Parts: sequence; structure tokens; C-alpha cells
Amino acid sequence: MTRKTFATTALRWLFFLGSAALFVLGPFERTFNDNERYGYLSDIMPSDWIATNIWLDSSECALRRGAWLALCEGDKLVPISERAIADDPGHALLLELWSMVVGRRATLADVARLNTLVDAIGLLALGGLVFSLRAYVTSVLLLWLGPILYLSWMGISPHWSYIGLVSLCALLPIALVAKTIGLLGARAAWSWIGAGLLALALASLVRESIGLMGLLVTLGSMAVLAWRRERLLPLAAATLLALVAVSTPRWVVLARDWSFPMQPAARVATHGVSHTLYLGLGVVENKWGIRYDDDYGAATATTIDPGVVFCSPEYFRLMGRLYVARWLEDPIEVVRIYLEKAWLLLAGQTMSGPPFGVYLLLGLIHLLLATWTRAWQRLGFVQGLVIEATALAFLLLFLAQAMAALPSQTYAMPANAFIVLMLGVIVEFLLRLVLRWFTRGADRPVRS
Repeated sequence: MTRKTFATTALRWLFFLGSAALFVLGPFERTFNDNERYGYLSDIMPSDWIATNIWLDSSECALRRGAWLALCEGDKLVPISERAIADDPGHALLLELWSMVVGRRATLADVARLNTLVDAIGLLALGGLVFSLRAYVTSVLLLWLGPILYLSWMGISPHWSYIGLVSLCALLPIALVAKTIGLLGARAAWSWIGAGLLALALASLVRESIGLMGLLVTLGSMAVLAWRRERLLPLAAATLLALVAVSTPRWVVLARDWSFPMQPAARVATHGVSHTLYLGLGVVENKWGIRYDDDYGAATATTIDPGVVFCSPEYFRLMGRLYVARWLEDPIEVVRIYLEKAWLLLAGQTMSGPPFGVYLLLGLIHLLLATWTRAWQRLGFVQGLVIEATALAFLLLFLAQAMAALPSQTYAMPANAFIVLMLGVIVEFLLRLVLRWFTRGADRPVRS
């Protein structure tokens, strides 16, 4: 790297850091400090989210015994999954590590701060990667509009960290494609790929469904690159590492069981998928009378097998069989349910402006037209293709999540990160198009 190139790169990153400080630092500091409002609740009342209270108890156990993902009940260590039922282990593990570092039990304020910190890191990391790809307008727009979506609220349930987590999940597929097609230098590419793998592991720990989203987009990106006949060995290695990263919850639990004398866990230490798939058929009216209710799922399983433990491996296998049975019994009814739930999200608003479906349609039309006309290459904006395709892939997965589970604002809101990212690409695309038009006009010879 020449001295001039180094100076240019340094100035660009100073601009990014200045933008981050201008747009992100203030909202983050306000929300992070406002989390103190939960402090007065810590000793007088528990959280409405039951699992949150168990996270705090597990942080105290980590201080006393040094064990993670466990509760101290008398002289016994009990797996946290036995009390925080069908809860992903990420929040508990991070709060336990925090407690062991600072030497005190975690509080509700710490939970809110953790969610705020994850969201801020997700925003800055995604904006930084987009900036590294030289999509400067897109990056600045994300930093400008992002704090409204990422940092303007707080909460002490796990849901408040999801927008940051899903943003972190986008790092790996974007970085892998960028490296393969030469949009990033080797050192920068490997740094972002490493960060992407760590981010995928973190997301899988905190929310199983978000980790699966990151894995699916990564696998989809690898499939496209393989179809383009890129080198297969690096793609296979990346796929293997992504699978290892998304399995992090299992490795953490296995390491705990190996390290500490622990009573065997009867329940699964993650959210579980088949339970949600089956009960998801009950979000709207259906011929089977299924209800989207945990108690309904437990009662249904007990009716079939009175000895089954709720959220045990046997329970999830039973839910999986019931889900497949509904498909085999009446696939038209299942498709109707899914289409009705899809419409609830497509016609609903996840952020200000038009419904979610309008944003999705706008992005798909722009991506197809720009790709068909090879405008990405003509404008020198191939990175826009990579970023927009990734954003749309996540938006489609949020639609799939709404169809399979629950089309609610709580679960759809993190998709707004990719709506803003997609809009940033479209704005930068149009600016480059206008600039190219004016530049070509200025270069035309004047006729006498």
C-alpha cells in the first residue's frame, strides 16, 4: 500500500468514525444510561419475562460455584434449561460471564444494557462492513437512520436484542461473497469473515431462529458462488465453519456438563423448532382447533403420551410428527394457513411508511431490473448487488418466519434493519446513475 493510498483509506475511516460518533454515539449513550431506570426494580419485583429472572439467579450461581448455565439449588447444580424452559442460553451465559468479571449478581439494568450493547454493535458492524465495500452512501444512511430502529427503546426480554443479532448475522455471507469476487482485500476479508463466524455463534446462542437465518443466507450465498463455478474447497470450508458456529449452544452445554457435576437435563437447552412449527398452525383459525399457546402444546403432547416431559427431546420429536401429520392430512389447509399469515405481515407495517410487502416488492423489482440490465457493472457498484441481495434474502426469511411461526410486530421488527439497508443501496444506485449521466453529458463534444 502506497503512502497516498494509506492516507486516503485513513481519511475514509475517519469519516466513518465521525459519522458513527455523530449519529450513533449520542442515542446509544442516552439509552444505555436510561437503562438505569430498571435498577429500582431489581430488588423489589421480578421481570414479567420469567426467563429473565432465572438468568439473574444463574449469574449468582456462577459467582458462587463458577458454573455456567446452571442454578444453585442447595448443594446441587441444576441445568438452567430445567427452569428457563425452551429458552436459548445466550443471555444467561453473557450475564454470568459479566457477573464473574465484575464480582456481583447481574440485575435487570444489566439485562437492558446488554440488549442495548448488542444492538449498537450490530449497527456499527454492519455499517462498517458496508463502508469497507465502498458503499459509502449506504453506510452513512444506515448510521443516520439506524439509531431510530436500534437504539430508541430498551427492554429486559431477549427480543430487544434481535435487531442487533440479525444485523451481525449478515456479516458472514456478505464478507464471504465479497472476498470471493474480489471486493475486499485478503486481510480485510479474513477479518470480516472471522467476525462473521463469531457473530453467527453469538446469534445462535441468543436466539436459535436468528442463527438459523444467518446460516441459511450463508448457505444460499455459497450455493450461488458454487453455481458460478468458484473454487469449491474454500466454499466447503466456509460451509463447515458456519455449521460449527451455529452449533455453538450444543458445544457450550456439552462443555458445562463435562466440567461440572450436574444432574442430567430432561429438557432441551434451546428454543426448539418443531414446537413452534406445530403451534404456528394455530395462529389463525384452522380445522384442527390448534392454538398458538404453550399450554395447548403441553396438553396435546400429554394426551398422546402422558409421560412426556414438556420441551424434552421426546416432546419436540412428538411435535415434529404432529406437524408432518397435518401436512399429510390436508396440505391445502396448511398452505391456506401459511398464506393467510404471510398476508398479515405483507399488509402490515413494521416501520413508518408503506406496508412491509411494498418495501419487499420494491427491493425485488430493483434487484431484478438492475441485474437484468447489468447496471451494477456499468455503474461500478457490484457491491450494491451483494448488499441488496443479502438484505432481500433476510427479508424473505422474515416473511418465512411469519408464515411458520407468528406474524407479530415483535418478531418482524428486526427486519427493518434490512429495509433501511436495501433503501440505502437504492439511493446510492440512483445517485451513481445520475452522476454517470451528468458525467457522460459533460464529456460529449460540443458541435459547432
